[in-house]
Parts: sequence; structure tokens; C-alpha cells
Amino acid sequence: MHLFPKVLILGIKKDAFQTHVGSVDSLHNKAREKCDFLLREKQAINVVLRWQTEAEDHKYKDRLRVSIIVVRLLLKTGLPFRGHDESVNSGNRGLYIEVLKAIRETNEDIFNNTLENAPKNNQLISPKIQKELVQYFAQEVLLSIRQEIGVDVFALLVDESSDVSRKEQMAIVLRCVDSLGFVKERFIGIVHIRGQSYDGASNMRGEFNGLKALILQENDTTFYINCFAHQLKLVVVAVAVAKKHDSVSDFFEQISLVVNIVCASCKRKDLLREQTREWVQKGLCSGELETGRGLNQETTLVRAGDTRWGSHFNTLTSLMKLFADVLVVLEFVKVDGGSLVNRQQASEILAYFKSYEFVFYLYMMYDILHLTGTLSKQLQKKRSRHFRSNFDG
Repeated sequence: MHLFPKVLILGIKKDAFQTHVGSVDSLHNKAREKCDFLLREKQAINVVLRWQTEAEDHKYKDRLRVSIIVVRLLLKTGLPFRGHDESVNSGNRGLYIEVLKAIRETNEDIFNNTLENAPKNNQLISPKIQKELVQYFAQEVLLSIRQEIGVDVFALLVDESSDVSRKEQMAIVLRCVDSLGFVKERFIGIVHIRGQSYDGASNMRGEFNGLKALILQENDTTFYINCFAHQLKLVVVAVAVAKKHDSVSDFFEQISLVVNIVCASCKRKDLLREQTREWVQKGLCSGELETGRGLNQETTLVRAGDTRWGSHFNTLTSLMKLFADVLVVLEFVKVDGGSLVNRQQASEILAYFKSYEFVFYLYMMYDILHLTGTLSKQLQKKRSRHFRSNFDG
């Protein structure tokens, strides 16, 4: 009596399930067919998405690999990256893009995956991307330098200079001795300076608040060694010459004024060049000058630099060599100068040139700068640096 009701119930459920399945075009069969498609591995959504992601990732790595090759080449050769006009229609889009264009011509896969064939937001050619790649190279170089030094001792060389825009910059160099006993210097970078001084002043060597004191607080085994060549510059030019003696300071101001007047226009430069050429021809004809390779080269007045004090000696040398020709140019400016100020300046300089004071300081400063220049070069040699390091610590 209990078996019959169970069979009847099963029969009713089986019929209901077949009704639910329905015909071939029923919703159940269509859903089952789509489920079968999803269960197939090669047609699964996650598999397709993974394949697409891997393909894009492979293309990105190919673009990045080519960009790294270009950056390595430009950094090794010291060439600029950017161009004046980097638009698509430009004939020269800068070395970074132009070298990339040259590389892609050698490989079809690279050609189809770079520049205009790459996604616009993933071409790896923007200035920001270029700077990031350069920074990554810099980090690798710094890591290599750190590994080279290891736990050995090293010296920190700091020097300050100004670029053409009058922006103060501090160059940092690490100096160490390798395992073979050779002294090596590794350039670390350039840092913009803001209100600091590193030329031996109190801001640097101060016992309490100077940079030396701050460094000693972190590492008491460090040594402070002021550059001997820079000390010589301070003594000869900045302190003993330019600031402590008014007549010498006036002498260099007059020399600077001569260079400005003579080299102020192309016409005056041509006149100076023509006078020098005539003087060389007369010397060769009279036998006073010899002919030969490297002799009698064309020269002009050398302008003294603000940061390299040795250039003052070059200025005096060129003036003494071209003195007669400079007088001709000054006489020309005195008569036919473009303005009243120039004519007055030329007249005053000519009068100063005839004074005993000018001749005395000219030969005295020439001898002093010649001797100190030779000494400065010796102090900057590697052998002298090695001696200073052993002597100071």
C-alpha cells in the first residue's frame, strides 16, 4: 500500500521535468547550451580575458624594451632627448623619437607595436616617461656605486658652480679606493643650492652650526678637507687681489672694459683680426716669426670668467699678445665710436694704457697668475689629491 503512492509521485515529477525541459528551442535547452560553451576552456570568458591581458602585456614589454635601448644609447653618448618640435608632422622630433623610429624599421613586430601603432595613452614617448626612465637608470647607477664601495671608507667631494642662467648648483662626487688600490671618483649628481655656501666659509666649516659639524654628528670618523686649489683661488683673486687692493681691482675692471669694447661688434672684431693678420704676415716676411704646424694661430681677446679664476691669466696673455692691434681698435672707437659713452671709454682706456701703473700691474699680475696657475694645476692632479688625502688623514 505504501509503494504505489511513491511510484505515482515519481511519475508525476518526471513528467513535470520533461515539460520544463521542453523542445530543442526551449529556454532550458538554450541555457544548457550556453552553459556548455562557458565550460569549454578555450571559450571561457576568464580564459579569453587572460589571453588578451597577456597579449597586451607582451606588447607593452616589447615597447618598454625598445625604449630602454634608446635611453641607454642616449645616456651613454651624452646626447639630448627632446626636440624643438615633437609633433607628428615635424621633420625632427628629437633624438629619443627619431632613434626609436630607426629601430622600429628593422623589425616588423616592433613597427606594428610602437608609436602610431600603439595605444595613444601607452606609446612611452611622453616627456614624463622619458624622465622616469632616466631616473631608473640613475638609481641603478647609484646602486652599482654603492655595491662597489661596500663597507669601505669613502670621501665626499662637494663643489659649487653657477650655470649660464646664474643658477647655483652643487656637484657631488664620491671618492674611494677599489680592491686593487686605485683611486676612483664617481659622480653622484647635481643638486640645486638654496641659500648655502660650500667654498670654505663658516657655513661649511663652522664648528657648531656648519655643515661639517652636522656631518660629524652623524659620523664622527669623517674628515673635513678644504680643496687646496680653491684656497689658492680665494687667496690670489677673491681676497688678496680683487678685494684687498683697490688699484689691482681697478686694473681688472679696465681689462674687462677693454674686452667689452673691442669685442662689442663684428666690425671691431674684424678690424682686430685684420690687424693681427697683417702683423703675422710682416713677421713671417721679416723672419721674426716661424712657420709650422700649430704656430701663428688666429686668436682674439679672451673674456675672463666669473667662476674660473685661471681665465684671468688667459685674458692677460691675449692682451699682451694683441696689445698693438687692440690699440688700433681703441683709436678707431675713440674717433668713430657708435656712441659718446664708447668714445669716452676708449679715450680713458688709451690714457690708462700709457700710465706706469698699468704697465706695472700688467706684468706683476701676469707673473703672479702664471705661477699660481701652474701651482693650481699641480694641486688638481690625481697624485696631489692622493698626497692630500694621506696627509690629512
